Amino acid sequence: WRLMKPDEVVKEVLDAGLRGRGGGGFPTGKKWELALKQQSEQKYLICNADEGDPGAFMDRSLLECDPYRVIEGMMIASYAIGASVAYIYCRAEYPLAIERLLSSIKKCEEYGILGDNILQSGFSLHIKIKKGAGAFVCGEETALIASIEGKRGTPRPRPPFPAESGLWGKPTLINNVETLACIPFILNEGGDKFASIGKGKSTGTKLVSLDSFFNRPGIYEVDMGTPLDVVINNLGGGFKQKIKAMHIGGPLGGLVPVEKINDLTVDFESFAANGFLLGHASVVCIPEDFPIIKYLEHLFQFTA
Repeated sequence: WRLMKPDEVVKEVLDAGLRGRGGGGFPTGKKWELALKQQSEQKYLICNADEGDPGAFMDRSLLECDPYRVIEGMMIASYAIGASVAYIYCRAEYPLAIERLLSSIKKCEEYGILGDNILQSGFSLHIKIKKGAGAFVCGEETALIASIEGKRGTPRPRPPFPAESGLWGKPTLINNVETLACIPFILNEGGDKFASIGKGKSTGTKLVSLDSFFNRPGIYEVDMGTPLDVVINNLGGGFKQKIKAMHIGGPLGGLVPVEKINDLTVDFESFAANGFLLGHASVVCIPEDFPIIKYLEHLFQFTA
């Protein structure tokens, strides 16, 4: 990718049809394109690792098990938009992820693939880590920016979008961990190859986390468009006890009754068409004997 021009890199991401994996589903290439167009001596990239959805641990798994994949995704994104400084905004509750990131960044610097004038290419990138203090709202990108700046993590109106005026008023690209982890595949195999996986406008694969109410809990990577029934029964091994609903997509996501399982596929369009939200694709089960009103009260308290 270092032999490609920035706009060629952005075109591959556009061709891939990659959409934000952090919950919003916004076309990643369009974000990159907007950030590339901005004229500024300083641009920033932020990797959003503030995984605040209860029951979600995809970002944690990627950072702990394959930090170099995420770092390479950050390098490609920074090169594509012209950023020389990048931040990883990571939950302080993920100490092992932070430890492995620090170690991986240090090794990259020792080998000369991070820092000033990387491999005599004229491209420089310094990656810093900012620990989030557990505020769920800081997963929202403008609140996250405020937090890095040392301010209270409060969302601000948009426009201007961060790609135009973000961190310290400079053009800033913000992508989720899982989104950035998709980038090396796209550049190595081509955007068209990535776009050939999935369904419709939901291309590529998606990580799904299943909680302890499943017989085989954990993280699964599935093609976009995979029937939800396959995820629950073939991969998760079905439920350990009677479940009446699944909370999918974090606190702002929908409560999916078990009778809707056969109507849904793991992609943005299917969930939206049925009035739900795929979001980050965390699955939290609600047992049949748990009062749904009590659960809703808890949700309102959490989001308040």
